[in-house]
Amino acid sequence: MNQSVVDLWTQFKNQSEITADHYEAWAFGNSPEMADELLAHVLKGEKTGTSSLHLLYGRDFEDEKLPEVGDYSVLLDGNNQAQAIIRTKVVDILPYSQLSEVHGYLEGEGDRTLRYWRSVHQPFFEQALEKYDLTFSEDLLIVYELFELVF
Repeated sequence: MNQSVVDLWTQFKNQSEITADHYEAWAFGNSPEMADELLAHVLKGEKTGTSSLHLLYGRDFEDEKLPEVGDYSVLLDGNNQAQAIIRTKVVDILPYSQLSEVHGYLEGEGDRTLRYWRSVHQPFFEQALEKYDLTFSEDLLIVYELFELVF
């Protein structure tokens, strides 16, 4: 485990007086630059939502369970250093076609519209599906997490 992750989690536990010791550590996106950019949106309070393809749990995300309300995550930057801790508040699982303007806004990217969200997420999802020879469809289930920055 990355030492900065353990250190940040220990600081958070000591200051918040929680006893939980379960958390995931991960970075946004698929590149160091994207991880840094999206983390910056979280730290500014602009990004409070994130989304992933449901069918990648158990494939790409082999050891990850679906997120649940109350889960903690240590967010990593593009250098895999721990920078923040978030807690999941809401988990929606719904078809891509049913994501709303609110979902797009809470992702905090671009002009914060659903149109922008779709313009960057559909290619991102298509790329993720390629390695399984799967094609994108608006019927694919999306795991949408609403979270709060807690540390």
